[in-house]
Amino acid sequence: MHVAPNQLIELHLEDAAGSHLYRTRVEDAYEDLLVVGAPFQRGSLVPLRVGTKLKVEFKLQDGLEQGRFKREAVLEKRFHSNIPLLQLRLLGSWEKIQERNFLRVPVFIDAFFVFERNDGAESPSGSGLILDLSAGGFLFRSSHPFELDDQIRITFRLETEQVVAEAFMVRFVQTESGVDYGFAFVDLSEQLRKIIIKFVFKRQISLAELARNNRE
Repeated sequence: MHVAPNQLIELHLEDAAGSHLYRTRVEDAYEDLLVVGAPFQRGSLVPLRVGTKLKVEFKLQDGLEQGRFKREAVLEKRFHSNIPLLQLRLLGSWEKIQERNFLRVPVFIDAFFVFERNDGAESPSGSGLILDLSAGGFLFRSSHPFELDDQIRITFRLETEQVVAEAFMVRFVQTESGVDYGFAFVDLSEQLRKIIIKFVFKRQISLAELARNNRE
C-alpha cells in the first residue's frame, strides 16, 4: 500500500474533549513516513503537539486496491514554513475499512448552503439542486465553483422534515453542460440519517411503481 502526494487524507484524534476529524493533503510520502499539510479549523492552525497519536484514513479510488484504509501514526515533527507541515511516523500496517453502502435515488431537491470563508466569517447563502441522495451523501448542481474537500452546511426539505447537515466535496462529475459535485455528509446524526433513509426508501418504492405503470 503506497500513499502518493496530493492524496486527500483524514486525521482522527481522540482526546479528553472528544473525537476530532481534520482533513488535509499529503505533501510527501515514504515507506513509513507521511508529510502532510498542517490542518486548519475556522481559519486557525490546529495546535497538534509532537508525540500526539492519531489515526490516518484515506480513500483509494484508482488501481487494484480500491477502498478505504486506516493506519495509526504519531506526530513526529512540525515544520514552520510558507506552508505549515506535519511529519507523521506510520505505525503498524494499513487496514482496509468496511464502508457502509447506502441506497441512492434520483431526486430534484432545492437546497441552500453556506461555508466558512478564509477570514472565519460565514459566506452569504448559495443555492443549488440535489440530483441524487443517500444517507451517505448527495450529488449537487450549483453555479458555485466548488473545489475538492470544500466543506459546506446544506439545508433542504424532505417532505415535512428540514435537514441541516455538514458535508464536504469528494468528487467532480462531468456532464454535457458542465460539472456536478459529489458531496459526503460529515458526522450526520442518527436522527437525520433515519429521516434520509426513510425518504430514500419511499422514493425507491414510488419510482418502482411508476416504472411498472409505464410498462403496463
